[in-house]
Amino acid sequence: MTLSYAALFRNHGALMVAALGATFLGSLDALMVTTALPTAAQDIGGVGLIAVTVGAYTVAVAMTFPVAGAVIDREGVAWSFALACTLFAVANVIGGLAPSMPVVALSRLILGAGAGFMFAVPLGLFAVSIPAALRPRAFGINAAMWGVSALVGPLLGAVLTATVGWRWVFWINLPMIATVAWAGAMSLRGRSRPAPADAGQPLNLIGPVLLGAIVAVLLAVTRHWLPAAFLVPLAIVPAALFVWYERRTAAPVFTHTANSIAANVAAFGAGVAFLGAETYLPLQLQVGFVHGIDLPGYTLTGVRLVGVSLLLCTLGWTAGSMGAARVNSRPRNQIFLGTALTFAGTALMAIPDGGASVPVLGYAISGVGMGIASPALFAAVLADGGEGREGRSTSSIPLTRQVGSGTGAAVAGIVFAATLSAHQIRAAEHAGAYVPAVVHAARLTYLAVTAVSAVAVIACLWLRRDAGTPGQAEPLPEVAEFPTADAEHAVRGTG
Repeated sequence: MTLSYAALFRNHGALMVAALGATFLGSLDALMVTTALPTAAQDIGGVGLIAVTVGAYTVAVAMTFPVAGAVIDREGVAWSFALACTLFAVANVIGGLAPSMPVVALSRLILGAGAGFMFAVPLGLFAVSIPAALRPRAFGINAAMWGVSALVGPLLGAVLTATVGWRWVFWINLPMIATVAWAGAMSLRGRSRPAPADAGQPLNLIGPVLLGAIVAVLLAVTRHWLPAAFLVPLAIVPAALFVWYERRTAAPVFTHTANSIAANVAAFGAGVAFLGAETYLPLQLQVGFVHGIDLPGYTLTGVRLVGVSLLLCTLGWTAGSMGAARVNSRPRNQIFLGTALTFAGTALMAIPDGGASVPVLGYAISGVGMGIASPALFAAVLADGGEGREGRSTSSIPLTRQVGSGTGAAVAGIVFAATLSAHQIRAAEHAGAYVPAVVHAARLTYLAVTAVSAVAVIACLWLRRDAGTPGQAEPLPEVAEFPTADAEHAVRGTG
């Protein structure tokens, strides 16, 4: 740990515990419950409602993120933190007692609303409480928490489900919620927050609802609830209404500057590429490549390859976030480098030669790119947000990434369904299936999401060269004791 990391925890220890605990808890909860849902559905009935349950959480997060940012700016971080912990506790109690899948879906809807606040609170804390020179470190460590939870969550969810039962994936969260809430109360005691300039204006609720509608329609494409030819044009309606309303409201979801819009477009495009490519990668590795990767004395089969690919991507994301935070470089350069790596990694996944190792390697490179760009994206939007808008500025990045995730999944789903016959798709759904055509179909989905994500690379050209450059904001007394290179994510989407 460098001196600047030591200073971050020495001067803001309780705050960092609360912020990182919130991110870890929010991500861990989602991963554990997702792992346990199939078992829960078989136990209480409602296998057909699994997609609805997952979709309820995703849509609620997309709708709550921008509201959470505005509430943080108006009411302060402490009130928002308390609301997040309360919603999390209520959702997990309902989920643990659920007698049916509709009740589980209700708990996920409530938890999605809480997650919007839980993920936005750490970003707001860093924006208003951490000095500018140390802020990239805080964003980088926060992004690393997603990697840690990605390693722990699925395993812990599977162990609890197989031993004490699926309901414990809800119950185990309650003591963690209490711990995070206590750390938050300690770190925020006595802190005051000046009222924002637009304190007298009503909250913008219409914009988040329209964003939620966009994500809901895109999720419907991936779940095959209605024909894609009908749903894709339908998604244009709330998107157009959102743009129209965003340009006219006094409290927009996004900061209307060229730099902030460019940063959000970059986050959106990267989400399309990275999370869109993720849609059919597991199926390709399990069903399309029968031999996997042969190593000396050992063979990685499709199922093991999925685990390895997720692990490599998680480690790449974490290393990219932590490494980028240690480099004294302009956020514009880091965003461009990270976005370009995500774009190139996704394109690499589509190469027809090299076998299963190619998509695994490409996915890992994409993860590194996402990690590098994440902390810098928050710094870029903070540069334009202005005092009193820190919550809305920082929450816009994971929000646009979430919408990009839905867009990428929809694009991938349309291409995949158009490439394979109905018979091939049904064959791929059976345990132990081997359908070579899935390999080609998945490669086409990688090409499709890569093409859409080109907007991210182009958007980087509109980023301000000096936006969010470390050390340009408030001076830091302890900076003089650090090396110059140390004077300098954050969030996976949801997903």
